[in-house]
Amino acid sequence: MSNIKKFFSKMKSEVKFARAGDGHRLNDPIPASTQRNTTAQACPQRNSQQNSDRSAAARAAAEAAQQRFQHQTSTQQTSTSRTADSVRRQAQRELEQEKALENQFQQALELKEHYFGNRQISIESSPVVDHSNFLFKCPDVFGEEVSLPYNELQQQIEETLRLQLDSEPLVAATLLFLTTNQKEQEKLNTGKEIICKYFDNIIANPDEDKYRRIRLQNKVYLEKVAPLKYALEFLQASGFFISDDQESIVYQDGSIEPLQLAQDTLMNGEPIQVQLDRNLKLFQPTKDRPSIPPVQLFPQDPLFYQSTVGDVLREKQRQKDLVEKEEMLRTKAMRERDQKSESNAQYKYTVLRIRMPNEMIMQMIFQANDSLSSLFDYLRSYCLVHDWLPFSLLSNADRRIYTSQDENAFTFNQCGLVPAAVLSFRWDEQALRDVQKQTPNFPADNFIKPEILANANRL
Repeated sequence: MSNIKKFFSKMKSEVKFARAGDGHRLNDPIPASTQRNTTAQACPQRNSQQNSDRSAAARAAAEAAQQRFQHQTSTQQTSTSRTADSVRRQAQRELEQEKALENQFQQALELKEHYFGNRQISIESSPVVDHSNFLFKCPDVFGEEVSLPYNELQQQIEETLRLQLDSEPLVAATLLFLTTNQKEQEKLNTGKEIICKYFDNIIANPDEDKYRRIRLQNKVYLEKVAPLKYALEFLQASGFFISDDQESIVYQDGSIEPLQLAQDTLMNGEPIQVQLDRNLKLFQPTKDRPSIPPVQLFPQDPLFYQSTVGDVLREKQRQKDLVEKEEMLRTKAMRERDQKSESNAQYKYTVLRIRMPNEMIMQMIFQANDSLSSLFDYLRSYCLVHDWLPFSLLSNADRRIYTSQDENAFTFNQCGLVPAAVLSFRWDEQALRDVQKQTPNFPADNFIKPEILANANRL
């Protein structure tokens, strides 16, 4: 802008000097040409008028150019101001959109926390079964006959394994180590890795004494291995001995074969698992008590709700399949069917009550990821008198009918029969009519085996 102003000033000066004519000294005689010019200026003539016209045109051109420059400058300033306002408005809109998205995200988190955040079911409000009557069994140790509450069964397993430490020290110590620490799987895996590292160092350097000694006050051992139950017993069963100064454990065997066997046993061993007992109960309503008592609370032991590795992998695959389905174009019927088949990972067990046509009610417990066929198989094998006759179960919640022929692939989670459900029992009508034609006196009203009826609870 300053350069343009200088340009206009210079142009004005040149026009002014051009109008003044040629320069001369004050004491010089006036040239004839100057006299002629003076005379010409004094007398209005045609040449003077032309010079005056040219000066006026130059001034007008300069003023017009300056006006154009000022208009251009003001336009640029206005455009810059408009651009700044537009940027501010755009930034404001983006901030508002970001805030709205943040609010939506927070609402989504709250909904997720409300419905799925707490994987453990509320003890105060969730209806399920009385812990004192919630039984487990361990077929690997005690067979099918022994059913005990969870904590009592775990104590029995631990005591039984401890009795085997003298006769089978390595196997018993390994099972004790894996079973008693299975509730803290991450810490157990870390401890296993450190112990295997001890073994690997001795196997790779059998002549190095520093690898054969583990200081009991070593930070890694003290923080990662020592807190695990029966870790020291396992190391002793592997060939380690406590030193005379009680400050370290030392591997004194000259052969490395015991370490290799112990490492293989540790890495391939599995903790002893307990199974949920079906805890079959039969309720027989009376005139005074026509309804069964409400289902009690879930057990409070954390392992009851703890998901296994298989549960996590199935949930991960379910989420992946769900994303793929959302990317597909589906009809309303397809979406409803997929929604019903989605797995509910919140519950691990479910309590089922089967209402018979004679108003008697059977109660039993299943894993939530068991298939419906396991329920039909259990009823045929343990409960029903006519185990060969087809039957169906009607859900009291959504009036859906389940049969053994078409529901084998569905789980209780997928059907929404968690954490508790009531199902109505009925024989297959067509099959029952065919049987009654052949056997007119067929006892269709006999449903439950006599040995189960003998243990019915009268209300």
